[in-house]
Amino acid sequence: MYYNHKVATLDDLIKNIERKIENSNYDKSYLIRLKDFLENKIKEEYGNITVVATKFIVKRYNRKENNEISEQNKEYYNNREFANFFEETLRSKTKSKIYPLISIENRDEYPKLIVGEPDGLNLEYNKAKIYEVKSFNLTDYIHSKKNLKEYVLNKKVLYIIKTSSSQLISYQYLLEKTQEYGLIGKRDGINLYGKIYFYSKNIKDLSWARETIEQNFNTIKKIIRKDAKTYNAYNLSLKDVESININSKDVYYFEIDFRAEYNKKIIKNYLENINELIKIFKASE
Repeated sequence: MYYNHKVATLDDLIKNIERKIENSNYDKSYLIRLKDFLENKIKEEYGNITVVATKFIVKRYNRKENNEISEQNKEYYNNREFANFFEETLRSKTKSKIYPLISIENRDEYPKLIVGEPDGLNLEYNKAKIYEVKSFNLTDYIHSKKNLKEYVLNKKVLYIIKTSSSQLISYQYLLEKTQEYGLIGKRDGINLYGKIYFYSKNIKDLSWARETIEQNFNTIKKIIRKDAKTYNAYNLSLKDVESININSKDVYYFEIDFRAEYNKKIIKNYLENINELIKIFKASE
């Protein structure tokens, strides 16, 4: 079950968790508790209910073109090798694991389970730290645009920050719900961290993009501050260009880091529109 962009069922989710139990990126003891909870409580009470991924909700809510999901899937598979590298590097640095987080919604009317998997979740000490990683192939993007202007790249940066912060907000909501179910112990607070990696095998493409973003970085931050309710991001920082070697090929990258602020209104909007979004998805299958 690839449920990043899919509406599925509880049985699909349980099978998916069974496959992940031996994956070192996941907390095995947590997955076993979660599987037992889903099988012996949720399924017994609600049956084989609909499961919806937070990434699906975020992307459908922020951009509703009919071909958005298939395009995102194509991008996901084409660039998964690099995405894996950046995500695994982050988990190693932050001592994080992947935890599928859940919430049961609309229990009385039309029950459904929302699921989300942050790229990293650190539960050490008093505070939970949630990480969302986005990696973006600049060469593919540059070559797909006949006339790539500065404002086009700036717009893309803003869109990635917006969707990343929205996902982080949804993960905080799910973490709080998961804690209420007794599956994860409560912490004193929850901090949200976004990381965006722009990468390319072409150093010229990457250097142009890095320089362009740097020249416009104050403008980007000003837009985000002015429209705080849309972006919910702060403490943006732009890192220097670095290089890695993957499969004997040099890859160049730089990153943008930011923090996200929890916004209850966004969660309310997602939950109010979820039934309509499922209808749209099923109609486009």
